[in-house]
Amino acid sequence: MKNSTVTILSISLILGGILVLLGFATIDKAEKRINSIEILIVGAEGTQFLTPLRVREHLDTYGPVIGLIEKNIPLYEIYEHIMLIPSVQSANIYPTLDGELHLNLRQKNPKARVHSELEGDYYIDEQDKYMYLDEQYTARVPIIHAKSYEDALKGIGFIDATEGDAFWSALIDQIIVDKKGGLELVPRIGSRIFLGLEQDPDIQRRNLITFYRAQIKSGNLKKYARIDLSYKDQVIAKRHVY
Repeated sequence: MKNSTVTILSISLILGGILVLLGFATIDKAEKRINSIEILIVGAEGTQFLTPLRVREHLDTYGPVIGLIEKNIPLYEIYEHIMLIPSVQSANIYPTLDGELHLNLRQKNPKARVHSELEGDYYIDEQDKYMYLDEQYTARVPIIHAKSYEDALKGIGFIDATEGDAFWSALIDQIIVDKKGGLELVPRIGSRIFLGLEQDPDIQRRNLITFYRAQIKSGNLKKYARIDLSYKDQVIAKRHVY
C-alpha cells in the first residue's frame, strides 16, 4: 500500500511538473516577439532584381515588424506587400521558434523585353507570363518589337527554340515581329536577318553560315543590308542602297 502511494505521488509530481512547463511554454509562446529577419532569395543567378537589402527596404515600407508578438504577425498582409515587388515570383513567410521571421523568395527571370507602341514596355518571364519593368534594375535580354503580347510570344518561341545555341545567342539582340507574324532579327552587328513565318533554326543556321563564309571569302559581307532565310534551300540578300 505504501509503495502504491509513493508511486501515485511520483506520477502526480511528474505530471504536475509537465503541466507547469507547458504553462511556461504557453506563456513564453504567447509573449514571443520577432527579434530578427532572415531573407533567402532563390533564382537570382545572373540577374539581380532581388537582393536582401532591397527586400528589407521594401518590407520597411509596410511598417515595423521587429518587436511584433509572434502570434499577432499579419503574415498574409506581409506576403501581399512582398508580392508587390514586380520580380517576386513566389514567397513563403513564416516565424521560427527562436523569434526569427523567414522570408523565402523566388525571383522571376525575364526571357525578353517587349517594346510595343500600344502596350508600352514590359518583360516576358521564364513562364511566358507578363512581367512589369523594374525601377531599380534592367535585365540584359533580347528586345522584341511586337504589336501585342500574343505577337511577342512568337519571338519568345524562337528564343526558346535556340536556347543553348551559341551561334544564335550571339546574333539575337532584337527581334521584330511584323504584321503577318514573320520574324526578323536585328543582330548586334551586321545585316538584318529575315526568318519568315516558319522558322527552322537548324536549317536556317546552316544556310546563314554558308552564306557568311562565302561573302567573307569574297569580301562582300558588308555590302548587304538584309538577309532573307525564309526560303528553305536558298538565301536572298539585299544590298545597301547608297
